[in-house]
Amino acid sequence: MNYWTLLSTSLLLYLIPSFSLVTKKMSSQLNYRLLGAGLVSHFSLIYISLFSEGINLNFSNALLMISWITIFFYWLMNRSKDYEGLEYLTLVPAIIVLISHPFIHPAHYVSELFTITAALHIIIAILGYSLLAFGAIFSIFILLIESNIHATHKTAEIFRSNVSLLEMEEVLFKIYWIGFALLTITLISGIFFSEEVMGVALTITHKIIFSILSWLVYAGLLFGRSQAGWRGKKAIKFSLFAFALLFLSYLGSKFVLEIIIGR
Repeated sequence: MNYWTLLSTSLLLYLIPSFSLVTKKMSSQLNYRLLGAGLVSHFSLIYISLFSEGINLNFSNALLMISWITIFFYWLMNRSKDYEGLEYLTLVPAIIVLISHPFIHPAHYVSELFTITAALHIIIAILGYSLLAFGAIFSIFILLIESNIHATHKTAEIFRSNVSLLEMEEVLFKIYWIGFALLTITLISGIFFSEEVMGVALTITHKIIFSILSWLVYAGLLFGRSQAGWRGKKAIKFSLFAFALLFLSYLGSKFVLEIIIGR
């Protein structure tokens, strides 16, 4: 399939479950299967976008990969409809990314002669970033449910869960621990072995600085969780601040350079 066919197919396979989740006119099992097919089409679209003319690691392709992984985790976690409303924070952004992808698709090609270590570094970085992005989305979901529980006027009734807040936080911090481990590997390989991994000497940029700051905040959060039992809004808001720093280090810098400056 070509780019436009895969893009249209992915959009359709995400849009149908999105509408049916709102109207409640389709079985959850059919929605689950359609999302699974959408993930296959979306993955194929990523492959074509990245490798059709070299290796294109631009801003829009980074969003495409991150949105795929967030949908994948939503698909894995929500088979039993335990997290109702999470689709608004995962499916809807993915649909926006797919719609906007053709319009923000500047070329940002890197060498085709990647070493195995460089390829591993990039894969681990994307996985770590995407996991922490899903963690941020799940954090917002938990905050919405918690605020709905305590609110007099239920303004966020579309967000519900059969799982207790305590159990959801346990899931959230498992995601954060894995994402933090991958972020740590990415930083170590990028900072201390930059020349061996990427073939260029390390230069201190705002990307490195924000990444380190983000790592420090995540480390503080996980330490506070394990040693002092941090939980609830305090821990979740702390995690969102950490992700904001990580966003500035990677996607933020890519957006400014590629979309605003056009470099």
